Amino acid sequence: MHRTTIRVFLYGAYWLAASSNASHSAAQSATGAAAQLVAQAGVLVIAHRGDSKVAPENTLPAFASAVQAGADLVELDYYHSADSVPVVCHDADLDRTTNAVSLWGGSKIKITDKTLTELKLLDAGNWFAKRFTGTHIPTLAEALDSIQAGSTTLVERKGGDPAACVELLRQKKLLDQVVVQAFDWKYLAGCHRLAPNLVLAALGHKEFSPEKLDEIAKTGAAIVAWEDRFTDESTIAAIHARGWKAWVWTVDQPQRVAELVGAKIDGIISNQPEMTRKAVLAAQAAR
Repeated sequence: MHRTTIRVFLYGAYWLAASSNASHSAAQSATGAAAQLVAQAGVLVIAHRGDSKVAPENTLPAFASAVQAGADLVELDYYHSADSVPVVCHDADLDRTTNAVSLWGGSKIKITDKTLTELKLLDAGNWFAKRFTGTHIPTLAEALDSIQAGSTTLVERKGGDPAACVELLRQKKLLDQVVVQAFDWKYLAGCHRLAPNLVLAALGHKEFSPEKLDEIAKTGAAIVAWEDRFTDESTIAAIHARGWKAWVWTVDQPQRVAELVGAKIDGIISNQPEMTRKAVLAAQAAR
């Protein structure tokens, strides 16, 4: 027996035996549009920070391009501004993706130190290409409006508390229409307590282990999204053995997409959603 096959069997057997009823119910109880999307057969294509090879990441143009490219979900990252408004940005500081340094001086300018009014002064597009000059940092509310018009939002929490996110989604009537993910599994557990029908994805990185899945089982997550270089057939099988969906981040090579399709991955987060879609279809046709 091949070593990978042995690992799949042993890991799957252990984790299936260890999985709790709560773990399975988290994946099966929600019935909204987001849950139906996640539950469907096939491989979901997820645009990382929008269509981030075509337009400046985490901006409205990137989200619009991702929707046009046919991404099943469009991922974004958010923090809170100094005046507690959820705003979309990947980095904790503003240096890389805005003109904050040239506008205000200094370096390592924290997004959480600036009010929304201040953040709206920034150019978040010129660094990527001149044609995007004047593009602003969107609020999470603005991003949701843009993405939900043609796709499904994958909200990644970088900073902020569960209550604020849940309340915004409740106000916009999107609690069963989006997916929320985080590396902070306690944050996910907090979201689950406040909104049990909210579809959650637990992000993971580095070495994969049974103990980490045991921790994820406490969050109410229905999806586990793991770092690509630590994801293989046994990783995916172990996640499936819990009754969860298996996603991977971040993949931009067609050959790797094909490998993951063969390993029965459920979702691929990519900076190139159009390429990934084509690679998924080609891999499925070749099987």
